[in-house]
Amino acid sequence: MKLLLTFASIHYVLKAEKLLKTRGIPTEMVPVPKEISSDCGMALVMAEEDFKKVKDVLTGNVSPEGVYPWVKT
Repeated sequence: MKLLLTFASIHYVLKAEKLLKTRGIPTEMVPVPKEISSDCGMALVMAEEDFKKVKDVLTGNVSPEGVYPWVKT
């Protein structure tokens, strides 16, 4: 399963993506489904098994506002 991480702004999405990429954790930037939020238009999708590593990297830097199961429509 994949997870969708939402952030407060596109700046946080970009910062998180850069931090994760430099540590070799793959992510994909996708539009946030309107059912979830209309605040920031982009989010990151990542493998569920990478979630602990993602939390470790992002803690103290930028935290996601929400974490949702990702079902690609």
